[in-house]
Amino acid sequence: MNFHLRFIVMRCFNIANCSGVALVAAGFVLGIAIHVTPAAADPKEVGVWYDDTGKGAVKIEICTPTTLCGKIYWLKEPMADDGQPKMDRYNPEPSKRNRMICGLPIMGDLEKISDGGFDNGWVYDPKEGKSYSVALDLVGPDTLKVTGYKGMRFLGKSFIWTRAPADLPACDAQAALPPAPAPVPAVRKKQTADSKKSKTAASGASKLGATDVAKSSHKKKAAKAAATQPPPVASN
Repeated sequence: MNFHLRFIVMRCFNIANCSGVALVAAGFVLGIAIHVTPAAADPKEVGVWYDDTGKGAVKIEICTPTTLCGKIYWLKEPMADDGQPKMDRYNPEPSKRNRMICGLPIMGDLEKISDGGFDNGWVYDPKEGKSYSVALDLVGPDTLKVTGYKGMRFLGKSFIWTRAPADLPACDAQAALPPAPAPVPAVRKKQTADSKKSKTAASGASKLGATDVAKSSHKKKAAKAAATQPPPVASN
């Protein structure tokens, strides 16, 4: 029996060609401690997070084996006032101002640090077109502190992000929807109705005025005709 188990171990010396069950069984019989290392879990910072305004959400992902990055995943208002998708119009580089805000990379190069959290990354604020250094600290299962800074971290400004629900729709799906028609303000409707009434009243007054003028002219002609007629001749 030992011969067969030794044969299994030798044949499976290359672990890629051997199942975990076979290795464990062979190791148990031969007294060899074989440990199967579980796959490393993703950092808890990975996921979709509402920003501090609640008007946008950022998806934080693993971009390299050692760094995190993030992009805009959801927008409360993905369309601009003209009905077109919002663009990166404040970017200091003119060639990048035609990029859509939806899906825009705004965070990258975040490295795991020894005391926990991530640091030494960059973050871009499309509302201002400015970039900062950034650090992430998980302060609760669903709460993330994001610190943007220039130079010294302790002089930076921190914001609290909250984890978004798993069914939050991506903004690229929102942007694909046709823009809703703009509602007509109630005041405008009332002004339109009042304008129609005024035009109707003015038209009626104009017609009445024309009738009065015609009557007056007819009376003047009749009086003039009576004045020019000869007096009646007395009959004998």
